Amino acid sequence: MAVKTRTIRIMWENESSFQMDTRLDDGDWITVESIDENDYFESLWETGTKPKCLKYFASELETIGAEMKA
Repeated sequence: MAVKTRTIRIMWENESSFQMDTRLDDGDWITVESIDENDYFESLWETGTKPKCLKYFASELETIGAEMKA
């Protein structure tokens, strides 16, 4: 069975933006979440961005674990 690599890239710049991307092996990068920093950043972070990124990461771990146990 071939080795798989899931890469998660997080980029941010204070007072500008946050972005989380992912790719499988050498595939194309797919944006999981992207947000520009503005007056609503703090509330958007806690209610949208952070939970979405954590949910994605947990889902990937579940997928990997299920595949490895099969």
